[in-house]
Amino acid sequence: MIIFKVTQLTLKDIKVKPETIEYSDAFFSWHVNFFTLYGRKHYVFMNDLSRLSLTVNGIRTNQASKLAGIFKMNLADYLAVEKLPDHLVNYYLEKCNESTITKTDSRSVISTMNEIMLVMKTLEVEEHDFRDKDERHMWGNRSIYKPIDYNKPIEVFVKELQTRFEMES
Repeated sequence: MIIFKVTQLTLKDIKVKPETIEYSDAFFSWHVNFFTLYGRKHYVFMNDLSRLSLTVNGIRTNQASKLAGIFKMNLADYLAVEKLPDHLVNYYLEKCNESTITKTDSRSVISTMNEIMLVMKTLEVEEHDFRDKDERHMWGNRSIYKPIDYNKPIEVFVKELQTRFEMES
């Protein structure tokens, strides 16, 4: 099951009441927020364990029912760009067949997510063109972050994915 931990402002935007959960696996938990980039609303999904992030546009107000589908499609596309083996991508996506929406619970993840949104908004004007979602994702997931011991999110995500897949195989 995938768990979307959504900020208060995002809960209002997608018009959904959060569910209460007892436990969440950090590898299948994603904090979600939104911001404006190039005059369009973009949702940022950040994995709790690895800090892997996806910045996705095309989600409209009141589309909570489509959130998981849009997320899974964008995650699959991004992991294909990263040339991850299909069996690993399929393993993760199969675990995400069900989803739930709840409130945020980690200041650390929110801080990292806010940092990446701020940097994208700043660089949007100065150096990078983040209109290309693949470039945007690859850039964000090659930044190093203190909460993951100064590693790159894509490396942490892939390592965890390989570990879990091998344990179940």
